[in-house]
Amino acid sequence: MKLNFLPILLLLMLQSPLANADALRLQRDGPIARDYMKKLEWMRCSIGQVWEEETCIGEVKMLSVAEAEEIIERIEGQMGGGWRLPTTKELRSLISDVELPPKIDVITFPVTYAGSYWSSDQSFYAKHYQWTVNFYTGHLYNRFFRYQKNAVRLVRNYTK
Repeated sequence: MKLNFLPILLLLMLQSPLANADALRLQRDGPIARDYMKKLEWMRCSIGQVWEEETCIGEVKMLSVAEAEEIIERIEGQMGGGWRLPTTKELRSLISDVELPPKIDVITFPVTYAGSYWSSDQSFYAKHYQWTVNFYTGHLYNRFFRYQKNAVRLVRNYTK
């Protein structure tokens, strides 16, 4: 009788905690998380927080889109250029299928606000709305006016 171990091995690999796609996709490097598959660098802390002692310290700042864009301009000199609001697709890629909110990998993104984060995408339904991704529900919404306040997590393209 000849045993074929390949199906068993594949099954064990898929059930392994190492098979977690987020863990394989995102590499943590201090205040930055790199997504080599999507070629992105994420700030591990939300705007308003600072990276200290391997976690995010401080209160998440709720900002309008205009305020977020001002912050982006200010941090160019401190953290280098290229930081921006993520697209809805990019931000949505951070959603994790976890039981309790926030619905994100809290090891990679500690102390994440369990609520809406701005994306850079304007609603195609109504031009005065902007898309957000909600890390409490894991859903996308296009019901916020640009002047309303939401959390912000910045991203930039990884070019190295």
